Amino acid sequence: MEKETINISVIIPIESSKHLDFTTYFERCITSLINQTVSPEEVVIVHSGEEGLKTILETYDYSGLTVNLIHNEGNFDFASQVNLGVKNAKGKYVSFLEFDDEYASIWFKNVKTYIEAYPDHEGFLPLVVDVDEKGAFAGFTNEATFAASMNQEIGYLTNELLINYQNFQTSGMVIKKSTFEDFGGFKSSMKLVFGLKLQRRSTSLSMIET
Repeated sequence: MEKETINISVIIPIESSKHLDFTTYFERCITSLINQTVSPEEVVIVHSGEEGLKTILETYDYSGLTVNLIHNEGNFDFASQVNLGVKNAKGKYVSFLEFDDEYASIWFKNVKTYIEAYPDHEGFLPLVVDVDEKGAFAGFTNEATFAASMNQEIGYLTNELLINYQNFQTSGMVIKKSTFEDFGGFKSSMKLVFGLKLQRRSTSLSMIET
């Protein structure tokens, strides 16, 4: 039986394979995509063209995923890599995933449900589980949207919440490609706060528990 798909392009930016345990992290990252109960229609991997990295990406067994490898000949900062991936993406929606992160297997199934329920919303953020270098639970990110003491609109990421509580990240985020491009994408000059500034320019992001 063919697996159900969703019109999303997953953007994975990679500058180098020389990071510690790169192969292990990358395998877990791709496996989390393969194991989705609802599969993304496309995976866009933006890479620097580094010889070792290019070999790994071109010979890797993606087990049926539709993968588009993009050689970035420009700037290799995270923002520039992601923006290039979005530019080349074919999906109506895009999602950002770092090579050392993983999706929960039900993530895109949940996204599909919420897109159908809230078609006017521009994007969705996951509840992120953070772990330490040993893989032990270290906490949550993006959880404040469900805290009644912090957010009057439960489940919604509002500008007021972002101003008062800034512990949010965009890894795993799903957003309409057109919306992301209308915002001008990520700005390389934003450095560590680029995600926050993008989110504050967004007005209808919702949280989904995974």
